[in-house]
Amino acid sequence: MSNPAPLAARLKREADYHDTKYAGGRTPRHYLVGPTQYIYERMRESLGDLQDRQVLECGCGEGWITCDLAQRGARVSAFDISPQAVRNTRSALSDAKLLDRCSVDVMAAERLTYPAESFDVAVGFAIIHHLDVPRALAELHRVLKPGGVACFAEPLATNPLIRAYRKLTPQYRTVDERPLVLSELPDLLSQFRSFRHREFYLTALGAIALTYVPGGERVFPSVSAALHRVDQGVLGVFPGLGRWAWYSLIHVIR
Repeated sequence: MSNPAPLAARLKREADYHDTKYAGGRTPRHYLVGPTQYIYERMRESLGDLQDRQVLECGCGEGWITCDLAQRGARVSAFDISPQAVRNTRSALSDAKLLDRCSVDVMAAERLTYPAESFDVAVGFAIIHHLDVPRALAELHRVLKPGGVACFAEPLATNPLIRAYRKLTPQYRTVDERPLVLSELPDLLSQFRSFRHREFYLTALGAIALTYVPGGERVFPSVSAALHRVDQGVLGVFPGLGRWAWYSLIHVIR
């Protein structure tokens, strides 16, 4: 049996960091323009009709995805390692009058307390790279129903400029997080029936850079939309360039 102590220490570090973040800690400047909203909209499209489906949200954060899922008719079970994130999510749901459609708990993705085969759908945004991935994916597989789907948006590790930025800004990340590598996905996801992935923010990374120059926030939406169209064309012809992208949208079937 593996020693649980290293995992317990890791979970505490993650909880402490995210408690500070969700209590109003600093975030990178480019997040002020909502750069990942475009990716979430693509995730949303891929999930289809959620009416009365049992949906698991891994890492609820501020609760805006939780609210969106519930507004679309899902019965949502959400969790986060951060008690502050859980409080924020419950508050957001209460304000939107959606608490009756949701349960929100402090929980680790590596130690889910849900019964086996409980969920039709699972979602998560920028969560897997914070986890003990083999343990968390085993738990995800356990709680999904046969034929259930999971969709995750995750940052990638292989763009050298992004790696350099991460090294220069350690205050914005935890010591344990590890962005994903596309070539490792087949091994990581081998227990699932199938998976596919789609990458985002290749040339569109240039739009994010604009947010660090005066007035860049104003032109970000139009420049970002144009470059996302470029990325769709380029990655459609040369999918291998996806390894240089910022994010991957990963869709698996149990």
